[in-house]
Amino acid sequence: MQRFLAQTFFVLIVVTRFAFGCDCPPPGPASEYLNSASVVFLGKVVFTDDDGSGTFTQQTFVRFQVEEAYKGIGPSVRQVWVDPGSYTSCYATYQVGERYLVFAYDRARPPKDTLGMSTAPRGQASTKPLPRGMDAKTPPAFYYAPECAGTRNMSDTRSDIPAEIVYLRRCKARVEKTAVQQP
Repeated sequence: MQRFLAQTFFVLIVVTRFAFGCDCPPPGPASEYLNSASVVFLGKVVFTDDDGSGTFTQQTFVRFQVEEAYKGIGPSVRQVWVDPGSYTSCYATYQVGERYLVFAYDRARPPKDTLGMSTAPRGQASTKPLPRGMDAKTPPAFYYAPECAGTRNMSDTRSDIPAEIVYLRRCKARVEKTAVQQP
């Protein structure tokens, strides 16, 4: 009987994870994402071309105004473009005017919890059309921040967010101190 219950429980876990693959658990602590992320910053969404359809053909890009950078962004960078994932109905949604703590990734290294279907085939560029008015000959760099990548809305009332900002500031200060060149 115990074996039957254990097998049934396992099947339920697998089926639930498959059926609800777009559902992410709450993001873990910043330390879980910091090393693997290409860029980490606090920013406000100033543009998204998400049509709200939630369809398999969603072709969204999001532009953030950087408020504070913690990793991978130079001091003069004031905006960052993010691809929230697409090619399925699973992709991260970002609202204009909202502030987010963003963990974004280089396309070559998507985050560990990313569904394989939400990325363009390895080695191929995204087939998404660029936002209106963007020069296709000189597009900006796009980072990848799909669902389950660690990004979190800063309007969230969880008490650990301010502690994470303090943690990220300390990590950045340590990196800057160790980056000083010897004469």
